[in-house]
Amino acid sequence: MGNTIVRSGNIISLRLEDGTDLLPELKHILEKENIKGAVILSAIGMLRNFTIGWLGPEGYVKKEYHDPHELLSISGTINIMEDGGVFIHPHAALSGQDHKTVGGHLFHGEVHNTLEAVLLVPEGVTYHRKALEEGGYKKFCPQKDQ
Repeated sequence: MGNTIVRSGNIISLRLEDGTDLLPELKHILEKENIKGAVILSAIGMLRNFTIGWLGPEGYVKKEYHDPHELLSISGTINIMEDGGVFIHPHAALSGQDHKTVGGHLFHGEVHNTLEAVLLVPEGVTYHRKALEEGGYKKFCPQKDQ
């Protein structure tokens, strides 16, 4: 059985199967549906071989986890970069078998067993990701469509 993608209006519902590389698959779905901006409303399931990070003064401090963890939540935005590419900005909370929770910016994750997610594609708004000052971090810049 493969991944399931259902779109109804501005809602996209996904079920991703074991072994799916989450963020590249999400990017592929967005490109296939010609979506440049969205909100990750909900995502639950399990991940393994994932990397999360915390933004410190020198950049992201990343940590890798290989054992399966219960995905408690993913939230975030999907934005258009200045070059027209898609930028996925997900934050996740996950719990290991010991019930201890870890979380932060999700850089990578492989679906373990299954993952279900719901995305909202906003109407009349485009989400951009761009630097607001020279050399600064690229930031979320929502813009009302003309």
